[in-house]
Amino acid sequence: MEVNKVLKRLDTLISIGNTVSSACSLRERGTDVDAVEVFSQWRTSSLSFLNTFPPEYIYSREFEARCKDLSLEDVEQGLGILRAARDDIKGGYLQKVETLVSAEVFSDFLEMAEHLLDNGYKDPAASLIGAVLEDGLRRMCVNNGITLKTKEDISSLNQKLAQKQVYNPLQQKQIQVWNDIRNNADHGNFDQYKMDDVKDMLRGVRKFLSNYLV
Repeated sequence: MEVNKVLKRLDTLISIGNTVSSACSLRERGTDVDAVEVFSQWRTSSLSFLNTFPPEYIYSREFEARCKDLSLEDVEQGLGILRAARDDIKGGYLQKVETLVSAEVFSDFLEMAEHLLDNGYKDPAASLIGAVLEDGLRRMCVNNGITLKTKEDISSLNQKLAQKQVYNPLQQKQIQVWNDIRNNADHGNFDQYKMDDVKDMLRGVRKFLSNYLV
């Protein structure tokens, strides 16, 4: 998700919500206004958008619970939730959301790597764990305001994060060990590491991402 696109989408939903709110005000004053269809479309679109956020965040649940009916009170509560989401995203919330989504994806891939190891496939497991590590390091750089070039690898990302003092030199050395295993796997040097090395790599990368990415 890009911040500007998300904010633009929220602005649109808020604008439509304001229209629905005005219609509700007219209805409550006795004016015959048919706003059922636009309310239904607005509510559905808002929930669809808010559901793109991880379940740890309550926007969609709150919207669904508080904005149920075509009434001024419900619509205003729905608008309040959309405005709160917009303020949080503009204030840097989106970055945290993306990090959480990434963590869930990384966990899925690491489980795949564990399954490969359980079935004796150390080489594709090493490559997969290395790819997860590289993507995690790249996201950590973004989160810490580190400028990246078009092409970066584990070594360069690791160096930049260590220079930024995101973690200590000992962690930097450990990441380089994992990088060596990944490179050997990718280049077919399968005799340069053992099954136990990849198992240690899996445990280490999983712990590392849990400590530094989320």
